[in-house]
Amino acid sequence: MMLIIKTLISVFIIVCVTELGRKGSTLGAILLALPIVSFTTYTILWFETKNTKLIADLAQNNFLYVIPVMPILPFFSWMLRSGYGFFVTLFVSILLTAVLFILFDHFMK
Repeated sequence: MMLIIKTLISVFIIVCVTELGRKGSTLGAILLALPIVSFTTYTILWFETKNTKLIADLAQNNFLYVIPVMPILPFFSWMLRSGYGFFVTLFVSILLTAVLFILFDHFMK
């Protein structure tokens, strides 16, 4: 039952962002930038485990792993504006994100 609730919450968030994004990129971007998924995850974890240390560790790691993602967003936008296809841009951005995660993880140890 909890899996269904988690799925519905996730779908609701994605639908809201895509619908707002179609009406205007600013509203969609604001909703997308909010840590809704993070806070929803923390809340569900709290109800499931009541383990605040686990949630605190997840929040700290969540913050750290936002750092290597930040350069990808302007790069993704630049590639699209430069005429690269959507799926090419997506694939290259995913690869670059993976490389940045590996490098970030390597230097954090």
